[in-house]
Order: sequence, then C-alpha cells, then structure tokens
Amino acid sequence: MKKIIVLLLIGFMMNACSSDDDKNNNSNYNDYIAKKSIVSAINFMPEEIYPGADASKSTVLKLKLITEEEFPCINYGISTTQFSKGNELIVRFDKIAEPGGCFTAIGPAISYIDLPENTDKITFINGDKIDHYSIDINDQKIAIATIEKHFTTSLYNKTFRIPTNSFAYVCGTNKNNTQIYTDFYTLIKQNADFTEFEFEGEGRIPYPKTTTGNWVNHPSRFFKYENVQEFKNLATTLNNYSANIEKNSGVSISIYGWNNIKFYSWIEN
Repeated sequence: MKKIIVLLLIGFMMNACSSDDDKNNNSNYNDYIAKKSIVSAINFMPEEIYPGADASKSTVLKLKLITEEEFPCINYGISTTQFSKGNELIVRFDKIAEPGGCFTAIGPAISYIDLPENTDKITFINGDKIDHYSIDINDQKIAIATIEKHFTTSLYNKTFRIPTNSFAYVCGTNKNNTQIYTDFYTLIKQNADFTEFEFEGEGRIPYPKTTTGNWVNHPSRFFKYENVQEFKNLATTLNNYSANIEKNSGVSISIYGWNNIKFYSWIEN
C-alpha cells in the first residue's frame, strides 16, 4: 500500500512539473498571444510556389495553411500575423477571411505564408493554444517533426524539393490504348540528354504522381537534363506525336518542368 501511495505522489509531482514547464514555455509567447481562437483544427504543409509564368524566376518556399472546417465558399482565407525570433517562425492565427465574392462551392479556408529557408522551428498560436514543430530545410528535402501539438497537423513529415533541370512525364490513357504511355516514354528515353531518376526514400513528391480522371492513370516518370534546348525541343516532339492521337480517345500527356514550363498533348505547344 505504501509503495502505491509513493508511486502516486511521484506521478503527481511529475505532472505538476510538466504543467509548470508548459506554462513557462508558453509565457515566452505572451507578446504574441491573442485572446480569441479562430478555428479548432488546421493542417499545414510546405510547398514551392511559382511566383509567375516567367521561367527565369525560381520557386518561393511557402507554408500552406488549410482549415479542417469547410466554409460555404471555396475561396475563404486565413488571416495571420507572422513574427521572427532568430530562426523561429511564429504564426498567429487572427481570423477567417471572408471573400469579396463567393466561389459557390464548399471547401476549407486556405492561405499561403512565406517560409524562410533558414527556419528551424515553427510555432503556431491560436488563442491561448500554442503548437511547436522543428523543421529542417535543405536543397533536397524539408523535414518536419512535432514538438507539441493541440490544434495543428503536419500533413507530410517530409517533402522533396523540386530538382533543378528536371521534369515529369505524366500520362493517362483509355483502357484500349495504354500502349501510348509506353510509346511516348520510349521516345523520351531515346534522348541521351535525359536521365531518368526517382525520388528516393520517404517524402511527398512535388510533381503529380499520376494523372487524374483518365480510365487508366499511369505512374509518372521523372527526368533530369543538362541541355535546356533539349528540354524545349520536347514541345515539338509532343506536338508531332499528339497529331496521331485520335481525338476524344481519353488520352492526356503532360510534361511539367521544374521552372513552371508545361507542354500538353491537347494543344499546340
């Protein structure tokens, strides 16, 4: 009986110490805390965004914020305030932003905020709730690990970066013409400047992994190149090949370049 009482006392003391530590840690963020919580649950993920159609501009690293709650218009946003403390990014959720005009479909509120490349910790503040994550950003991958969470969820623990001078071959077909996927893949492989590669290990791939909406959604293939002109020549290769694809045959071929250049089988590139 005495042993049970001693163990209970030790457990109580440990919980009390843990609670005090949490309060002390949260007190470091008193200057950032707002009184009102905006939503109960928010998902997030890192994403490389193209600032425009200009291929000379490199991607910008962003943090995508997505509410679990859905709203009556698909273009609701999330108003936030960002603070920097050393290499720590502090994000305070201020309110759900209603759109000026409603895109009539239900969906979550979504916002993008800048994610500096030197960030090694992310702190989210929603009313008096505070979540913490560590983040490691390098040229190949972004890794996120949970330190403490109450209302947020990291959708991907690891995300691959978009490799320079790379592209994805994305093809979908009908059930009776699946050979088109292999035929055009063979054409790409014949170019000695193109080297096929795979994203090795765990992580979200930044290119489409398959097509969507086709009868057969084939797995995407990924390539790197040395000569920029050889990549541009793919537009002509695709145009010539697509001229022999029967219209309304359920086939779509897309080439997605690392610099936001895209070629499609259904238009003249």
